[in-house]
Amino acid sequence: MEVREIVIALILAGLGAWLLWRGYRFWNSLIRKAGQVGEESEAPAIEDVEVSGSVGVDELVFLFAHEFVSSPRPTQQGGSVGQIAAAPLTDETLDTQDWANQLIYAVLADHYQQGGLEFRVTERTPTLMPPFPHKAWELQVCRHRPLAASPLGSCMSMAFDMVHKRRRVKQASRGADQGEPEQVWCALDELVEWVVKAVRTEMSFWQRQGIYHDLRNYVQEALVATGYLIEQPRRTWLERLRRRQFRPNRPAIDRLQADAKSLKERLAEFRQEHGSAPARETCEDLLAPIKETVAADLMNPEGPLEELPLDDCLRASIYEVLTSLRELEPKQGGM
Repeated sequence: MEVREIVIALILAGLGAWLLWRGYRFWNSLIRKAGQVGEESEAPAIEDVEVSGSVGVDELVFLFAHEFVSSPRPTQQGGSVGQIAAAPLTDETLDTQDWANQLIYAVLADHYQQGGLEFRVTERTPTLMPPFPHKAWELQVCRHRPLAASPLGSCMSMAFDMVHKRRRVKQASRGADQGEPEQVWCALDELVEWVVKAVRTEMSFWQRQGIYHDLRNYVQEALVATGYLIEQPRRTWLERLRRRQFRPNRPAIDRLQADAKSLKERLAEFRQEHGSAPARETCEDLLAPIKETVAADLMNPEGPLEELPLDDCLRASIYEVLTSLRELEPKQGGM
């Protein structure tokens, strides 16, 4: 019995030593492969990256976000990760909710100035839902001509097409005249909802991070495709588990400084021409969060609706629809 026990002990010891040796070899092979991945996936030098295509207003707002988007409010500092993101050029922490608002606002305001869009304010029954439960009007928008191509601008064109198609289907179901209407008006809420749907058709379920991040990430991916942002290589298997990181193509972005300045001037001009008195006084301050710049009396106007300031109505409506859509999504990170 003693001899048998000794033999079994020696066999187990040998098996354990063999397993340790195999584990050591396997670990070394992982380290070597990780090094090979790092060598093979070196990021290209910035001067070797060529940019392509034109840059839309939403892409300018993204690249120069530190000049258009507000920082997180004090209550959010160090809080919810899902509410903040870093500016591409400065790494400054910005509020993703305001970032999404500003992306939509810039596209709509710019196309209005170019004559592609028209707005009107109409009556509606209060929804009694946040963020503006007693708001008794809605902003409607009409497209007069095709919109200039850009990430969100193209999604907006698709949204108009879908709204137009649904109207024609309803007319057909009612036996109404199939002639083309001269103008197709739709609520801004409906339009933005279709924009979000168009954005998410190009995202997998696992890529979605909530409406604010999704709008921002959609523009970011377009900038990666055109070379203005460069994805950092993930050299090891551990880095592959981490979130993707990007670095700006600064030589190419520096050439867009004049375009970003021109956009800021146009948005300030839009607010000066179509904003309320408080908005006109601070028309050059584009960093104020939309929520904090909406006047309380805008929700319950005493005068005719056509006299409401368009800029204030536009910012309030964008904030309302994005907030409402966010409330319908699962909460993440305590948001």
